[in-house]
Formats: sequence, structure tokens, C-alpha cells
Amino acid sequence: MDTLIAFIPAIGWGFMPILAQMTKANPREQLTGTVIGAVLFALCLYSYSPVSLKITPFIVSFVSGVFWSIGQLLQFQAFQKVSVSTAIPVICGLQLMGTTLFAALILGEWTTGYQIGIGLAALIFILSGILLTSYQGRSSGLSKPMPLHIFVMLVCSAIALTLYVIINQIFHVSGLSVILPQSLGMLCSALLMNCKGGQKLHLVQVLRNLSTGLSWSVANLALFISNGLIGVAASFPISQASIAISCVGSILIFREKKSSREWLRLLAGITIIMVGVGLISLVKL
Repeated sequence: MDTLIAFIPAIGWGFMPILAQMTKANPREQLTGTVIGAVLFALCLYSYSPVSLKITPFIVSFVSGVFWSIGQLLQFQAFQKVSVSTAIPVICGLQLMGTTLFAALILGEWTTGYQIGIGLAALIFILSGILLTSYQGRSSGLSKPMPLHIFVMLVCSAIALTLYVIINQIFHVSGLSVILPQSLGMLCSALLMNCKGGQKLHLVQVLRNLSTGLSWSVANLALFISNGLIGVAASFPISQASIAISCVGSILIFREKKSSREWLRLLAGITIIMVGVGLISLVKL
């Protein structure tokens, strides 16, 4: 049962970008619907299980939500230019590298030769997997390799999503007290970006993306629960199976055309990234 709960984050985060793309909404509508869904979920959770909201953890979690919105908007915008199966491995892989390097260099979690060796090997595997999955042949309509401006967008998204994770680690903020202020930060920043964007939102499209927010929120909560049940070292790599679900699921659902060579590169890249994730979990043991 504990292991089944640990797979919920992978399923929720894996299907989240697919659900967003299925609505055919524009990126700002996708973001707005997602954060509203996240806020509604957080309010329901808080009413069911109230937690203390102290000022410093509240501010930290709020800022974390701001970074999430920035990174997620860039991710949704990237989906308009490249497929989910192309963007997700790059963004998630770079986010994994960012959080791992932060833990090693800033938090000082790599203290032994064993940890340094395993950690560097993990980074090499993840980077190799990113390079494999980001390569697209001419059948997808993209040049070889991925256009620079798209790659920069994915990198910026990964940086913002990395900051969304590590800011809580810096201030040692965790647990259910994160969820409500984080969702409020997501909502406020999304509304601000919409005001500056000047793009009209369609209510129907926003409402369709409430399911995207629900998918993200359930995954987020399940990760907190599984961390307590089986530990971070086990729950973290399981949650990263979302990369495989997003990539393969999007190809099958949206019927993306892939040559056999592209399929080989994609599956090999995902496998190599997951090996890197597994090595990261060994560092944490």
C-alpha cells in the first residue's frame, strides 16, 4: 500500500501536462486554471486538516509558489512550440541537476568520496539523457538539434522550477503548512502575469484546466505522505517516473509521429535519466 501511494506523484505529475494540452487552451489559460485548481484543493485540505501558518514559512512558501508559476508558464509556452515528449525530459532533467547540485554545493550533502563519485555519475547520466531526448529528427518538423531559443525557454523554466523546490530547503520549510501559502503565491503571480500579458482569457478554457491543478495538487500531497511512509530516498526516484509517463503518454494520446530512430533515442534517454535518478537516491542513503 505504501508503494502504491508513492506512485501517485508519478501518475499525477505525469498526466498533468497531458491534461493541459488536451484542453487546447493557451498557456495563460492553462496556468490560471491550474493554479485555481491548486488553491481550491489547498483550501479544502486546510479546512479538513488546519495547520499553523507562521509568518516566515508562509512567506517562503508563497515565494516558492511564485517561482513555480513562472516556470510552469514557460513550460506551457514551450508545449506550443515543441511536443510534451520533447520538452518534459529537458525541463525535468535540468531541474534534477539543479536540485542535486544545490544539495551538494550549498547544503553540503556530498561529504564523502563515495557521495561525490555517485553524485557526479548521476549528473552525467541525467545530462546524457537530456541530450538524447532533446534531439529530434526531421519527421517532427524541427531542425537538428533543437532550436536555441526553444532550448533557452526550457532552461529558464527549469531554473524557476528548481528555485521553487530549493527555496523551501534553504529555510527548512516542509510539511502540509507549505501547501496553502504556496498555492496562494501561485495564484497571485499568475494573475499578475495575466494582467501584464494583455491576453484575454476564456472562462471555459480556464475551467477545463481545473483538472490540471487537481492532478498537480494530489501528486504534491501524495509526495509529502510517501516521504513519511517510505522515506525520501525511496519516494523521490519513484515520483520521477512521471517523466516516462508524460513522454510516452503524450506520444500515444496525441499520436505524435516518431521514427524508429526517434523512439530509440527517446526511450534510451528516459532510461538513462532514470538511472541517474536512481543514483541520486543512493547518494541520499
